[in-house]
Amino acid sequence: MSQRNRWLLLFAPLVLTGCGVLGGDSSGSGVAGAATDTNAGTPWTVVTRGSATPSPTPSSGVPPYPLPTATGFLPLKTTPRPAPSRTCAPDTVHFSRIQALDVVAGTTSATASWYNVGGYNLVEYRLTAISQDLRPGKQRDVGWVPVRPQRACGPMTATIKNLDPKTGYVFSLDAVVTRRSGDGTHAGTLYRSPVVYTR
Repeated sequence: MSQRNRWLLLFAPLVLTGCGVLGGDSSGSGVAGAATDTNAGTPWTVVTRGSATPSPTPSSGVPPYPLPTATGFLPLKTTPRPAPSRTCAPDTVHFSRIQALDVVAGTTSATASWYNVGGYNLVEYRLTAISQDLRPGKQRDVGWVPVRPQRACGPMTATIKNLDPKTGYVFSLDAVVTRRSGDGTHAGTLYRSPVVYTR
């Protein structure tokens, strides 16, 4: 059998059946056409009618978090102070929260004011200033100013000196207390100010 006869035997079925096998029959008698005609008359079933909604507005993608305050690096809240009275019992020192410290700055010094809650184990307060104008290398240490507690349930003030002019400081007040069990003392921050600038 010649090569030509072999090619005729291979392509003979395609030539005899025409275009119907390839899905080109426009009358719908082909296989593909019959498959599409089976669903031709089925109507859609509406379960729930929709309602028009406005288009979504573009957002920044950031949840609406509260903006940080511009005063200080901690969320400072002033706690209401009880009025001094003859029946005012000294409260124990609580280190669970840091309250706002009131500070009035001068050129090279500053005066801090706070409320003295007292306490049976209160030894002393100590005040320091932390410079916010950072420089390369070791930062200058202002040191601590120890303050002996006065009458409980009343205001107290202390002045810290040796500050740099026109410099931002955060003032921090610690309380030193005796331990409730064991020997020695324990210190923790009670009050802290926002950034205060000297003149």
